[in-house]
Formats: sequence, C-alpha cells, structure tokens
Amino acid sequence: MLMAGVGLISCSSSETSEITVVPYPNHIEVTSGKYDVRNQPVSCDAQADEKTQRLAESFSSQLAMITGGENALTIDPTPAKSGIRFVVDTLQPAEGYALAINRSGIELRASQFNGFLYGVQTLKQLLPVEIFGSKEAAAANWTVPCLNINDAPRFAYRGMHLDVSRHFFSLDEVKRYIDMMVLHKLNALHWHLTDDQGWRIEIKKYPRLTEVGATRKGTVIRKEWGNYDNIPYGGFYTQDEIREIVKYAEENGISVIPEIDLPGHMLAALAAYPQLGCTGGPYEVWGRWGVSDDVLCAGKENSFKFIEDVLTEVMELFPSKYIHIGGDECPKVRWEKCPKCQARIRQLGLKGNGKYSKEHFLQSYVTERVGKFLAAHDRIVIGWDEILEGQAPQDAVIMSWRGSEGGVVAAQNGHDVIMTPNTNFYFDHYQSLDTGAEPFAIGGYLPVEKVYAYNIDFPELNDEQKKHILGVQANLWTEYVKTNEHLEYMLLPRLDALSEVQWTEFENKDYNRFITNFRMHEIYDIMGYNYAKHIFAVTATYTTDTDRRAVMVEFNTQGNAPIHYTLDGSEPTEKSPLYTAPVALTGDCVVKATTIRKNLETPVYSREFKFTKATARKATLNTKPTEKYNYGGVATLTDGYYGKDGYTNGSWVGFLNEPMDVTIDMEGEESYSSVSVLADLCFGEWIFGPKNIQVLTSEDGEQFTEAGSITTDTEQENCRNGVRSYTVEFPATSARYLRVVANPVNLIPAWHGAKGKKAHMFIGEISVE
Repeated sequence: MLMAGVGLISCSSSETSEITVVPYPNHIEVTSGKYDVRNQPVSCDAQADEKTQRLAESFSSQLAMITGGENALTIDPTPAKSGIRFVVDTLQPAEGYALAINRSGIELRASQFNGFLYGVQTLKQLLPVEIFGSKEAAAANWTVPCLNINDAPRFAYRGMHLDVSRHFFSLDEVKRYIDMMVLHKLNALHWHLTDDQGWRIEIKKYPRLTEVGATRKGTVIRKEWGNYDNIPYGGFYTQDEIREIVKYAEENGISVIPEIDLPGHMLAALAAYPQLGCTGGPYEVWGRWGVSDDVLCAGKENSFKFIEDVLTEVMELFPSKYIHIGGDECPKVRWEKCPKCQARIRQLGLKGNGKYSKEHFLQSYVTERVGKFLAAHDRIVIGWDEILEGQAPQDAVIMSWRGSEGGVVAAQNGHDVIMTPNTNFYFDHYQSLDTGAEPFAIGGYLPVEKVYAYNIDFPELNDEQKKHILGVQANLWTEYVKTNEHLEYMLLPRLDALSEVQWTEFENKDYNRFITNFRMHEIYDIMGYNYAKHIFAVTATYTTDTDRRAVMVEFNTQGNAPIHYTLDGSEPTEKSPLYTAPVALTGDCVVKATTIRKNLETPVYSREFKFTKATARKATLNTKPTEKYNYGGVATLTDGYYGKDGYTNGSWVGFLNEPMDVTIDMEGEESYSSVSVLADLCFGEWIFGPKNIQVLTSEDGEQFTEAGSITTDTEQENCRNGVRSYTVEFPATSARYLRVVANPVNLIPAWHGAKGKKAHMFIGEISVE
C-alpha cells in the first residue's frame, strides 16, 4: 500500500551517488555546500508528542557526546531559524518526513513520531559512522552535505519475523533484533511464539503450557533424523517480559504482532493438555523439525474454549490490531479418523468440492470462528496462505509464503495481503553456494541480490487489487539457528535489501547503486553486529560453450576491487593470476577466487568441477521444468558441477508432474557404459528422488532403444534426505544420442504427512562414463 503525499522521483544529479542511505530515499536533491553539526543547538517543536521530544533529546545527547561539543536541546513553541530543528508538519504523510540541510542548519519535518524517527535514521547515516558508537570521535569530519529529501515508504507494512519456538532468544537479544529493524525503518515484528517444539508465552489460565510445553527432552542433531542430543531445551517469556518487549518496540515505532499457530503446530500445547487432541495422547514436545500429524481437535468445544482463553490473554498483552493465528501445515489425518471431528463436519454440513476435502472446510470453520472472536475484540486475523484452502474469512489478511501466487489470488478475491514468499524472503536459507564454509542451515540459497530483486508489481492485478498488498516481510525460522551471533549473521545484510524492497519505490531501486555505495557494514562494526560478508566477496556465473566443450567462468565483485584466482585448489593471493576476462575450464579443477579489500576480510569463492563424457555437450530438455525452479535450465545438468544440498541454490532443476527427459549429443566420439543422475531429496518439503530412471540410445536422434533402467528406493520410509546419486549401467556403446528419463514419484506415499499430494523432483548433474 503506497504511502501517498511525496513526489517519488529521484534527482538525477551525479552527486546523489555519494548518498549511502539504506533504505534509499524516494526523492533526493543534493545542493552545494556542507553543514557542520558540532556545537549546534537542537530545538524541538513544542507541538511534538512526548516520544518525539525524547527522540530529539536522545539525538542531541548522542551528538554532543560523540562530537565532544555542545548540542543543547530546547523545546520551542515556534520553530527556530537555525541549528538542528525538529518541526511538526501536519502535511507530511503518516510515516513520511522532509529533511532540508543548508548552510544555516538542518530542518526535519514530520507529522508523527515515526516520520521523525525515520528522518533521524537518515540523518545519522549522512553523518560519520561514529555517530552510531559510544566513544567520543571529535576528530571525525562532522559535516553533512546540503540537500533536500522528501521521503515516505512505499508500503505501510514493513515486517520482519522472528521464530523463538525452535530456538529461544532472551529479552536483550529480542531488543537487539528490534534495534536492527529500527535502523532499517521497519515497523512490524511478527513474533512466532508457539510451535510443536516449544510454547514460549506465559498464559495464566493454562500454566502447564510453560511448565510442560516450554521444554523439549532433546533436539535432533542437524538433519540426522532419529539422532537426538538428549539435552533438555526450553525457555519462555513471562507476561511482564512480554509487556517489556511490546513497550520497547512501541518506543521505537514498531508494532509487535504475536503468532499463536493453530490448529496445527500445536504439539507443545497438546503435551501440556492432551485432552485437546483427537487421540488424547500421550504427546511430547517435539525435538525434531517438520510437520506433526497431531493437531488440535476441531470437534471438541474445549478446543475453542482453549483458543479463546489463550487469545484473550494475548490480546491483553499485545495492542497490535493484528493477531496471527498461523493456519499453515495442518495435516488432516487425525480429523479424518476422529469421531468428534466427523460429527462436527456432519453437523455443519461440510462437503468436499473435488479440490479440497471436507476436512479442509473444517479448518476453514476453525479459522472463521477464531476470526469472528478476534473481530469482536476489534482485532484482525492474519493467517498463512493455507487458510485459502477451503474458504478464508473475507476480512482475514493473507500472509503469502509459498511463493507469491497465493497472495495474488487472495488480492484478486479482495483479501489484504502481506507478501513473504520463501523464494525471496526466507532468511534461514544459505547466503552462499559454498555451504561447507557456512553455518549449518536448513538449505536453499538466498543471496542479497535475490532479496533485492523481488518485484511486487504483479501485472495480473488491477489498480484496485494492488491496493490490497499491504506490504512485505521476511521470515527467520530458527530450526538451525541456535545463537544470537548466528541469528544476526542470517539477518545482515539481507535486511538492507529487504528494507529497500519495502521502502523504496520500484523505479528508484538500483542494485548497482545499492551494492556499489554500500557502507552499512561500517555501522554494524561499530554497533557490534555479526554479519555475512558475501556481498563484498567474489561471485561467479557459468555458461557452457558446447563448441569448445568448456565451462566458461565470469567473476564479479562489488566495486572495482581486483580479483585473483587459482584453478588448482590453492588459496588465491595478490600474487595469483589477476582476473581480466572469462576463464575457460576444460577439465577437472577446483576454482578459487578472492578480492583484496582494506580492513575487510572476505570469504574465498570456491567451486569444484568434475568433467565426464557428457560435460559441456549439447543437450536438449524434452520436458518442461517447474518455471520458478528452472534456474540455468538444461545447461545445469551438464556443467560439471555437482550441486550441494539445497534445492533452491541454483544448481538444481525442479520438476513437478513431469519427468526429466533430456537428450545429450555424445557426437559418437567415445564409448560409454554408465549414466549417473544426481538428485536432491528433502522429504519434509515434499521433494523425492526419481522413482525410476531409464537410459536410451539412438544414432539418429529419432528412434531410441532402451540401454538400461533402475528403480530407486525413494518411496521407502527409511530413505535418507540429502544429495543422492543414482547410476544406471549397461553394455558399452558409442551411440551418438543419449536420452535420460527420470520419472518422478506420482503421489507421495502413505507414510508421509502429505500422502497423496504431488511430489517435486530436483535433478542436478548427469554424468556419463
């Protein structure tokens, strides 16, 4: 939802390239001159509210302490003519501000506290980075450029999510998280407080929720399903602590939106109160990740009493107009067999419609009933996009996480929408393809540039429907994020890219400007934040040159920093070859590259290539991959790189409802007798390996004969997750055309929580020997 009232056209002056504010202002004009802030008085309009006056006091005190000068604050009934002025301007948008700097002073105009808060953040970023510190830095150049900024956010909702159920974070750590949000002009913290792995909020009426539900007996070790550390893990927030966080956030312009996930993801609550489940238990707080079949019983009135009692206490703690009730990943297997749930279905006259079962409509009943309860208390329900499966209440806000498609459909149907697609905004995914050098993560690949690239201007929506897009949010799930240091590493600097998606108008976004001028890391260093350094490191793109049978490598990095590389696996130094043009790879090698930067150590880029008889040959895909998982297309299958676990890291090609069917022109040059197909399996995300693989050969590319085939174990319950290689052997041949067909699992097997659904298949390298 656009915040109207500000001209949203950036000045074309070359001087704006020196402005390094994140998120970038929507209208900026640099004029001539500088203004020195040392020993300048600070005045605040007497019409400003108490929070704004406290903000002005905090800024003036910080400025005086850091510069070593005097910046006394006065509260003035009429605006001063010089110095640094905070002026109430009722014509400014709710979160907008105007910042004018000239040789006689600085004037910050806003209509409300949040506008002043964001203006101060912009002003601080224009000052030397020492302003963010706690030590005097009188020797710094305390001047700011003369300019005019008129700014307001593109979207009214600018959120960041924090999961404290899978791993718990202390009050101080949550406040630190809020501080990082303030720096980037976000205004909503989505606090995921309950899940199968732990209940984290004190509810007075149900003390066992924290006495029992807050602690699990142990936690699964990485992805070694069935292998636990057997160390009790827990923690929760008292109601007083909740109030403390809500107040801290409110003082910083942030609304805290609590999530009580229901009716699924409720195993911690069921462990405390087993009578709320369909089977009656016994239940345990889960020590593993994924989706439990055990959910709240929708056939029992006690379940609804429990929900309403809990939400009543939640509403007393959180003044937010939004309450998030989850609604995601709720298996229906218990409801299908539960007499009480089936009786409720009959009582309500619920029926399936071919697309959704009657149990889906039972969840719609739960959502609608809870939504009406919240509406009676002047609150608005938010749910994940699964609540669209059946019939969502018309006033429900949809949080679209399974891509953007659900959000688009919701907006077309008149729902307000918050976009949080896992393709661009799941910050628990890896930031680098070199996962071995990264903290262990759930998988995937989400670099800064992919966060930044998200475009919310959907052509299938008309102007009225686009108004339903309230904003954008990123999610930080913490299954594998155990410490605050790791939390910050996963957040920064992707939060910078997110903030420009949320704040900066699309026509004013520019990734080259963003990355070239980036200096937020200097602020992070002063504030002691841990952050990933990949945006300063070397990146690479690859293409296959089938005429030369070579893989071509192009290196890139931020700015004009020199890149040095090696091809033998040795660590690159300043004495290593300097990159000046694309490099041709024609055999097995380990590529490493680095850039030398002053006072900043960056990760070394590394990728290993293994050439087989199929590498860099001409290949044709005879079937169509899933559009959003196509990545490099057919070249990905023969580029010599054997992808690591993480199906969204760009080294895999995804298929749904289609086999992978590829023809490779072997040119009749060499004899071969085996084909290996690499697949990435992630059962928790409905990704299976190929059900069977067929290898065929031909001399003319038209008539093919089967050379060999295998059936895999991918449908077996004991099949392991991760990267698997499947090999088909056959009598040696030198046939010119080789065709490889990998057939997916048609329907997910009965042992899986998503039984009967379609399974995805992700294929990487095809090797031929």
